[in-house]
Amino acid sequence: MDAGDEVLSAAPAGEGNMNRTLRLATRTRSIVLKQSVPFVAKYPAIPAPQARDRVEAAFYREVAGCPELARAMPACLGHVAEHHLLAFEDLGTAADFTSAYRDGEVAGLYALGAWLTLLHARTSADPVFENADMRALNHAHIFEIPFVADNGLDLEGITPGLGALQRLVSEDESMMHRARELGAAYLGARTGALLHGDFYPGSWLRHADGPKVIDPEFAFVGPPEFDAGVLLAHLVLTGHAPRLPESYVPPPRFDTAMANGFAGIEILRRLLGVAQLPLDADIHAKGRWVDQAVHLVSG
Repeated sequence: MDAGDEVLSAAPAGEGNMNRTLRLATRTRSIVLKQSVPFVAKYPAIPAPQARDRVEAAFYREVAGCPELARAMPACLGHVAEHHLLAFEDLGTAADFTSAYRDGEVAGLYALGAWLTLLHARTSADPVFENADMRALNHAHIFEIPFVADNGLDLEGITPGLGALQRLVSEDESMMHRARELGAAYLGARTGALLHGDFYPGSWLRHADGPKVIDPEFAFVGPPEFDAGVLLAHLVLTGHAPRLPESYVPPPRFDTAMANGFAGIEILRRLLGVAQLPLDADIHAKGRWVDQAVHLVSG
């Protein structure tokens, strides 16, 4: 803070999943503070790597070299590593895109595809982007937990019949073999493109200047098919056709089958795993999504 400035108010800044966030208003400006804690803020019983703030700070430094990427993100105003604390410009009351699961509205999709194209044209030698601990956490929640029968989730309580669907999927040996292959590709990658790592509607904000991308704490260098697959999965879950936006131009040697596989796994983990979405869908709709996802994974 500048000399003579003072805090006027402090309040939670949205409902974060991973981190604690605070909107701080002073006499001269408003900023958002984001602090990583050694657990998932929304699910305190789930441990999480606290040093994820370092990955996010490094991502902002990396994209600062590309104005087109940086403009579509809030400005990072500072990072205090010892307190796992980041400060960002306040984008105001910008809401995320999760309402798209209800109304299918993904305004700005062209811009998001173009942004991902630019990101995947970059890589980084910074060892922070190995991000092994966050990848291990994500690997468990994407490729393992959704397919374990006794995983502690009350799927029947979420949607009657969902538990039976989960058992059918986990007993499909061909599908599960491919899921393990994709999980190994995700976890073992050491080279490739710079990835956002969690490119879904909860990481996009609706803003007057166009969509803004946030929360790159899962960023790593690896297969661009992963980001593309996650995007594709959430287009399906918002009622869109299973194809990437025309504005996304994949890098050379892009493996469409791999991207489809990652998309299918992402759909399944959002239906059968811990990270549930605000989906207004009955068991029949979820069953159709499960069938589509298995087809995407198995090819």
